Amino acid sequence: MEKVVIIGSGPAGLTAGLYAARARLSPLVVEGMERGGQLVQTLHVANWPGHPGVAKGADIVDAMRRQAEDAGVRFKMDVVKSVDFSGEAKRLFTLMGDEIEAETVIVATGAGVSKTNAPGEAKYFGRGISACLVCDAAFYSGRRVVVVGEGAPAVGAKRYLEGVGATVAAVLAPSEIAEFEGDGQRLAGVALSPSSASGSGTVAADGAFLVTARLPETKFLGGALELDPKGHVVTTDTVRTSVPGVFAAGDCARPRYKQAVVAAADGAIAALAAQEYLSR
Repeated sequence: MEKVVIIGSGPAGLTAGLYAARARLSPLVVEGMERGGQLVQTLHVANWPGHPGVAKGADIVDAMRRQAEDAGVRFKMDVVKSVDFSGEAKRLFTLMGDEIEAETVIVATGAGVSKTNAPGEAKYFGRGISACLVCDAAFYSGRRVVVVGEGAPAVGAKRYLEGVGATVAAVLAPSEIAEFEGDGQRLAGVALSPSSASGSGTVAADGAFLVTARLPETKFLGGALELDPKGHVVTTDTVRTSVPGVFAAGDCARPRYKQAVVAAADGAIAALAAQEYLSR
C-alpha cells in the first residue's frame, strides 16, 4: 500500500513529489506518456522564478526531476488507464497491467493542446509554433505572427500580441490551414487551404500561436471524480476533490491560469494536503 501516488510528471507532479518526499511519505510518481508534461515542449521560458534570462522547458523539468529523485521520489514509467476510488484504498490500473493501491492520490495529469494536426505542426511546434501567449509572445515583438483559433480567444490573442509589438498577419480557423511551412529548423509561414476565407497561397509568418482549447487529461478517471463541463477536476480549497484522500493539482484542475509556476504551487499544496489527510 503506497502512502502517496502522484499521476503525472510535469511541474505539478514533480513539486508534489518533492514536498511529499521531504515529508518522508515515499511518494511514487507514475510518469505518463509525456514525461515532464507540456513544459518539455517549450523551448523559451523567460518567466520561471529564480532563473534569469531564457531557459528551455526540458532543462527546467530535468532540474526538478533530479531534485525530486535526490529527495527520495520514486518514478514509474507507465500510464494510469483507469481508477477505482470507491474504497478506502485507492486503486489505479496501468497500461502495463499493474494495479497500484494507495492511501492518497494526487492527480497532476495536466492539459494537452487541441492541435490542428495539419502537416508541419509537429515538426515546428516549439520552433515557431506556440500554445502559450504569456510564455512566448514577447519574443515576437517586431515580427509577423499568425493566430490560430476562433471567437473571443482569437480576438484576445490578437490584441495581446499587438500589445507586445507583434504584427498579426492573419487570424485563421484551424480548418483554414493546409500546412505549416518552414526551412526545416523554424516556421516560415502557413499555407492556406482551398476553402480558407482568408484567400489562397501562404501567409508569411515567423510564429503561429494556437489558441485552440486546452483539454484536461482526465478521461482515464471515468467518472471517479467530479468534473466540470470541460473535463477539469472540480476542487475546493484549491486541491481537494470530491473524493476524500484524492487531490488534483495543476492544469487538469485549473480552467484558467495554465502556467508552470501555478501548477508547481498547486503541487506543493496538494502534497501538504495529502500529508495532513494521512496524519488524521
